[in-house]
Amino acid sequence: MRSAGVLLLVTALVVTPRAHAEPVDEARLRARLSPDIADRVLVVVRAAADQGLPTRGMVARALEGQSRHAPAAAILDAVSRQGAALAAARMALGSTARDAELEAGAAALQGGVPEDSLTSLRRARPTGSLVIPLVVLSDLVARGVPAPQASSTVVAAARAGAADPELLRMRERVNQRIIRGEPPPGATREGLRELLMRTAPDDRHPPPASAAKKGGQSP
Repeated sequence: MRSAGVLLLVTALVVTPRAHAEPVDEARLRARLSPDIADRVLVVVRAAADQGLPTRGMVARALEGQSRHAPAAAILDAVSRQGAALAAARMALGSTARDAELEAGAAALQGGVPEDSLTSLRRARPTGSLVIPLVVLSDLVARGVPAPQASSTVVAAARAGAADPELLRMRERVNQRIIRGEPPPGATREGLRELLMRTAPDDRHPPPASAAKKGGQSP
């Protein structure tokens, strides 16, 4: 299931620090792929590495294709699309984006999220990691939430100052609603509403009637 893969991606991305000049895993590629396919894949992977893009996911795509006995053209296409998505993610997220953010952003783009949604998310959370927001965004789309709504939901949550644990709780609440049979768009609206209620500042909630009455009494 695609959503299960997204959950695995959370752990992998969060615990992986940014790696500068990430070395290309040439030995693994040459050990698993035929010489011709390995050479062609390495051209694409090295080009990405020269741009400072993380190549681990590209290598993984190639090895996955080999495990599934995919044709050489399909393997090369998958690796190329991963590289293009990483480059697009960096354009959308900015040159300071960490490798984990680029990988999460590439996954979101390949899942159907538009590039401007990544840019909006960066503006909504200018500092701090975007890994979890991007993973939540990808997961919502994978569960059937239309990409524009999923994007606006996560951006709204980020603008409200929602921390990563709150975003993950929202994702889980949306998932529970969908499992119970609620349409994904409605489940997402309710999930965001609940999150915004929990993250709203105290002064946005009226005080209890008893407290208001006590505060209005003369000393």
